[in-house]
Amino acid sequence: MFKSYYQQHSLLSSDEIYEGLLSYGMFSDNLPSFLQSVDFFAWCKVQKQATFQRTETTPVYYESIRNINIPRIITIPNPIAYRNLCFSLKNNWNDILLHFQTYTGNQDWKVSRIHIRKTKENKKILVLGKYDTLKVINRQIDKEQLFDMGFSDYREDDDPLLKFKIKSRFQAHADISNCFGSIYTHSLTWAVAGKSNAKVKANRKKKNWYNDLDSLLMNTNNGETHGILIGAHAYNLVSEIILVVIDYQLAEKDYKFIRHIDDYICLTENYEKAEKFLADLSNELRKFGLILNGKKVSIEGLPATRNSSWIVDISNHPVSLVNYLNYNLMVNYLDFLLSLLKTNNDDATILNYGIKVITGKRASNNAVEYLIDTVHHLVMIYPYLVGLLENQLFERYKVNVSTIKNISVNLLNYGTERNSYELVAYSIYFSLKYDFEFDINSSLLEKVGNLDDCLTLLLAYLYDKKKYGTCSKAVKQHKIIAEHLYNNNEDDYWLYYYEVLPANILKNYWSKMKKDKISFLKQVFNN
Repeated sequence: MFKSYYQQHSLLSSDEIYEGLLSYGMFSDNLPSFLQSVDFFAWCKVQKQATFQRTETTPVYYESIRNINIPRIITIPNPIAYRNLCFSLKNNWNDILLHFQTYTGNQDWKVSRIHIRKTKENKKILVLGKYDTLKVINRQIDKEQLFDMGFSDYREDDDPLLKFKIKSRFQAHADISNCFGSIYTHSLTWAVAGKSNAKVKANRKKKNWYNDLDSLLMNTNNGETHGILIGAHAYNLVSEIILVVIDYQLAEKDYKFIRHIDDYICLTENYEKAEKFLADLSNELRKFGLILNGKKVSIEGLPATRNSSWIVDISNHPVSLVNYLNYNLMVNYLDFLLSLLKTNNDDATILNYGIKVITGKRASNNAVEYLIDTVHHLVMIYPYLVGLLENQLFERYKVNVSTIKNISVNLLNYGTERNSYELVAYSIYFSLKYDFEFDINSSLLEKVGNLDDCLTLLLAYLYDKKKYGTCSKAVKQHKIIAEHLYNNNEDDYWLYYYEVLPANILKNYWSKMKKDKISFLKQVFNN
């Protein structure tokens, strides 16, 4: 049965919001899967409020390569600052629900397609993609998560675009330029209280939930008012507080449109109305300090395919009709994907999607070997694909450790030569998970320490500790570096120095957490 935007939000209690965002939403899915915040959440529940200092903090920065080979900065917020943000969202959940109800109540369909929702099957936040797409690619969903942001279920979600197309001739498409990085934290108060009221100096100092969120957002991002972080899931919820207000204004003008986070599609009867939609959208965004991405604004005549043309091409490929792939079929299919890639501006999403389509199928040993060798080659050219390796290849095809090691060695060497933090991080992560050592004559710190990246340093520490022991020269060198970073307030390395240093060197809440044996590492990586 169809559920509205507000109905799906209201199914979540404030406690579920708190646990979902803090226990399962602190670390982005784009990071190597060795981090967790379940233990931290449990610790937070038994601490006195005085433990949670409200100060400006610096997040950890991690470069994740996008599908067009351009890095995107993923962040890991300071845990105390992030807890304070999540706790405020919990305490003010009823007010936030009222805001969502107010600004989505004029919708006969769900404009925002990516949103938090409670599910029966899992507890996951921020699974991007539609139900049918996820079904086709056999995407695994984490059963330990709390609720889901973006996983569309055909049983509960309307599908308005098809109905909109019946009387439409044109389709306008646009997205927000650098959406999260451009959000002005004070615009949160504009969205709730109105810009004129929010700008009154006396109102800025009032103790209310939106001013509190404004302050807490700044505390997670060096006190900055421009930009909210990308990575932790609470920021997706916060962005919706602003974006639903823009949706409301456009719906009031009777536009037939939907939004996927920062991406808009509008169906119109004529070209002029499509232009008018883009102009009105630009105007509404400008009220919140946001602008359109000029490279992604378009108006297309109908009929048009439901999905991108390359998705249609992949869906229509003969491989979709078979359950077993032999060597020749695998070669032909991967060649087909590469030809699609070259005619679509080298968008590696094509490879990511196309490879996931076939990894759910049985295949001959020769076909699997060819697939692994091909992806091994491609990941060096398109580091964006490194996230495919673990679940889609290593685990699904039970790849032997010697092959995984060979791939990881190449990732490590290639990454260190070209300062590709992500490739190096994954190579070390694989060595830890699959229990092999690199054939190098030094500590891993000596090999990768000059990359100057928090997650790389942390993974190198875990590797060196495992190989050489906790009392080794290599681990002592890690402690020297970690203590230097800590003493110099290099807080964008907080995850590294916290995991490396003992409680007697740390101070304040860091020391208290360490004494209570709280770690942000999954247990298997914390031996």
